[in-house]
Amino acid sequence: MLDANAAAAWFFRRELLRATGGWPLEYLRAHGAGSVLSADSVWKVGYAPRMWSGLVDHLRREGFGYATLAKAGLMAWNEVGDAVDRHRDRLMLVARDRRLAAVGFVGIGPDGVARSVSPVTVVHRPANVLVGVEEQRELLASGAHPVIVDAPVDAIAVSNAGRAAGWRWAGIPVCGGGLSTAQAKMLREFSTSDKVVVVLGGSQAERNQTAGYLLDLAFFFDRVRAVEVPPGESLAGIAQRDLGAERVNELLLSSRPLMTYRATGRGVFPARGTDVEPPLPGPSL
Repeated sequence: MLDANAAAAWFFRRELLRATGGWPLEYLRAHGAGSVLSADSVWKVGYAPRMWSGLVDHLRREGFGYATLAKAGLMAWNEVGDAVDRHRDRLMLVARDRRLAAVGFVGIGPDGVARSVSPVTVVHRPANVLVGVEEQRELLASGAHPVIVDAPVDAIAVSNAGRAAGWRWAGIPVCGGGLSTAQAKMLREFSTSDKVVVVLGGSQAERNQTAGYLLDLAFFFDRVRAVEVPPGESLAGIAQRDLGAERVNELLLSSRPLMTYRATGRGVFPARGTDVEPPLPGPSL
């Protein structure tokens, strides 16, 4: 099953590099992630072609049986009993376990939404895998601070900005699935930095959900920081402006400690000086 997923990742990567047009290329370029279209890119983003059995036929020629492909979540049977690809017409990113084995995939459809597309299998549990750790293993090992974002294109923008800033940042996308305690622990195992940054963006509900990662991360990182992206903006969008890498770096440098954020009935917001509770009075004489 692990070999089948690894072979599928190679197939998806090859299909993207072969593409000469279509929405996947337009999407990546429009979001400042055109660098992944280079064969030398550390981000091995792929593409599941819009075919009924392109992947199945390829893996069958590689010697994989139908049972293995079905168990690995790569194949399904249609209503007439034909073996067909489970993933079609999606950009694909590899989800890896703590051993960095390819165990599943996150897909991005034409709607631009990233989500886990692999079913739960013997080797794959969405809450126990991460995207982007293998691609940035060298960054993390060199002391880069992991930056938790939602969208893969934002993670790529962080990774590019981090390399431009002396290997300062490594973007880790959670792809709409949230961050579990197991994922926080896994991230810490690959990080040599004791600092992690969480990017709060999107709607207020999405910011509230993202702020919830902070407490789990505090179990494993000594310094947990958060930074808010202005409403209606994204790190990928900021990175496409003039001096984009510098702007992303400046924003991440403005992150604030966990304790400077407060929870209210309307959400989680940075606390102002007037909101800080005064210290309790000491014992009287």
